[in-house]
Amino acid sequence: MRRIPALVATLAASTLLLAGCGTSSGSSESDDHAQPDQAQSPTQDPEDDFQSLQVNMVAPSGTYFPDGVDGMSFGCSDTLVTIGTVPIEAESPDEHVSDAVQFLLDDSQYYHGDPAVTNSLTLSETLELSSVEVGRNTVDIELTGEVVARGECEAYRIQAQMYGTAASTAGLEDVSITVDGTELNEALGLEPFEVGQLSDAGS
Repeated sequence: MRRIPALVATLAASTLLLAGCGTSSGSSESDDHAQPDQAQSPTQDPEDDFQSLQVNMVAPSGTYFPDGVDGMSFGCSDTLVTIGTVPIEAESPDEHVSDAVQFLLDDSQYYHGDPAVTNSLTLSETLELSSVEVGRNTVDIELTGEVVARGECEAYRIQAQMYGTAASTAGLEDVSITVDGTELNEALGLEPFEVGQLSDAGS
């Protein structure tokens, strides 16, 4: 299994280093999870093969960040936050989006940091990434396996994390994610996720 890069939290205009956010991939090699001294800017050079993955995690309702980090409110009054990993090499948009989605699927740590953000994808242990195709205006992601959600609030979190991560990483709003041929929204029993809300939250 590929080693999961360490996490640095960045959201909108605010930047916050989450203490203890290195994730575990089941490997004993922990040196790769060392945190940089400070959070990195979300601004990246598109020509650079080494990019920070922009993945979405959830600050559960009632979570207080002392530095005033904001994000998009959704579902059960939770907040979607954008997390930047340390830079990894990705040679194409397809690979970049694939790496970001795979990060969420490979992550075995439900809680990250203090105050904690969560990754609800850790519950879907059989979920696997089958393919990613980034077009001029669209992102198409195919998954196989079973999506596991412990209730409606968890379903909203999975939906927001997956569509938000794909949209943030590709820089596109037209995102399709299927699980064994069924759109993820439908598999979760939810209305389609409005990716445009991400831009509104950052404005």
